[in-house]
Amino acid sequence: MTYLLYTVIFILVVVFQTTLSMHFAVFGGMYDLFLLFVVYLGFYRSIQEGFPFVILFGLAMDALSGGPFGLYLTSYFWLYICILGMTRFMRVSNNMILPLVAAGSILFQNIIFFGTMTLFAPEAKIPAFFYRNVLTQLLWSVITGPILILLFRRAHLAMEKWLKTFQPEYR
Repeated sequence: MTYLLYTVIFILVVVFQTTLSMHFAVFGGMYDLFLLFVVYLGFYRSIQEGFPFVILFGLAMDALSGGPFGLYLTSYFWLYICILGMTRFMRVSNNMILPLVAAGSILFQNIIFFGTMTLFAPEAKIPAFFYRNVLTQLLWSVITGPILILLFRRAHLAMEKWLKTFQPEYR
């Protein structure tokens, strides 16, 4: 059932990012919402549960994005590895670090995207709107990031509680 929940969350995120966020001005410069799900998987789930979905959904986002193949997979993979490393040194139960982690993950992905852009076109200059977009994404992530990470956690806990009522062997 956990895999079903992750698949539903992924489908909802993909539908939101590819359709709804493009048509509303308030979502202009919105960040990649799946990064927050990668943060959730790194903070609150085991490696055996989170790693396959990071790889699978990274490949799916690469297939859907139209960008260089492996870009999302690379950013999700290394973000997941960094989050796992952070959990060894930080207390994950402290929700005060979530805005910093959300903003850091957005910054991390933008650095990977910028590095890829300079790798393919070294003579290209930084677009003028790049800084504004990164700043907008950082502000959005600080405000909405902790809410979404905790929402993912609540959804998973509610699903586990619901399963315990129906399956005696699940207890």
